[in-house]
Amino acid sequence: MIKDNQKDNRSYNINKNTGKNILNDNKENKNVTPGSKSKINKVFENLKNKDQKGFIAFITCGFPDINNYMKLTQVLEKNGADIIEIGIPFSDPLADGAVIQSTSKIALDNGVNTDVVFNSIKKIRDKSSIPLVLLTYFNTVYKYGIDNFLNNASNAGADGLIIPDLPLEEFYNYKNYFQNSALDNILLASLNSSTERLKKISSLTQGFLYCVSVKGVTGVRNNIDSEVIEFLKRLKEITKVPLALGFGISTAEQVSKVKKYCDAVIMGSKILSILLQAGDFNKGLEIVSKLVYEINLTLKN
Repeated sequence: MIKDNQKDNRSYNINKNTGKNILNDNKENKNVTPGSKSKINKVFENLKNKDQKGFIAFITCGFPDINNYMKLTQVLEKNGADIIEIGIPFSDPLADGAVIQSTSKIALDNGVNTDVVFNSIKKIRDKSSIPLVLLTYFNTVYKYGIDNFLNNASNAGADGLIIPDLPLEEFYNYKNYFQNSALDNILLASLNSSTERLKKISSLTQGFLYCVSVKGVTGVRNNIDSEVIEFLKRLKEITKVPLALGFGISTAEQVSKVKKYCDAVIMGSKILSILLQAGDFNKGLEIVSKLVYEINLTLKN
């Protein structure tokens, strides 16, 4: 059963021109500067100029609790993360394996909902300008109200959005919402997609293209299949959008194998599995710090 964890009790005004609900927080949209590049674009442009590759770290908001989650974001940035991807905990995360499912359940049990996530982004923004990308499922966005979600996420300080269960065909139905938003809408490309489909996805994605390295859900994996390399080569011929490879990246050896063919790697399950298994959060955080530093060093050299 899908939990009702998206309640929003804040004040809204009705825009007289559009009829849409607008969050009444008297804040201007932090990410809207006509004609400017997004923060995510600037990160990849800077990396390209230095002939380096990016590191994107995924974490679940509210795991293991809000205070330690905030501490984790600081440690990730300090040790080299270029972008942080924040998962909004959800009761039925279709694209996520056992590790992220476990962290989502813990966060939900802690009372984390969409507004808690937005408030945590505001707190991160008080100390950091690192690009933040939200990962959520469409049920969450739809239940919250698409316009409200996009406006509030942007006003909080988010820079991008990933919705793994919104396929290309369904995306077209909501295209105007996303493309009129200040958030970079980041789409997923999978191994078994046709070249024609990948061209369509690449033409719509913003910020970067999320390249899924497996035919399955997230989780720690030991090997990178040669099929993934061919997949990335094929995408490089299709698009100039930065390619970020995720789902299963867990070692520096894997990163060394793929970094020539992509522009960034995404690591989530490995980070969260370390924290889950450590027992003591601070001990786990020490291990995560060393891993993130090692991965980043591999990507930058």
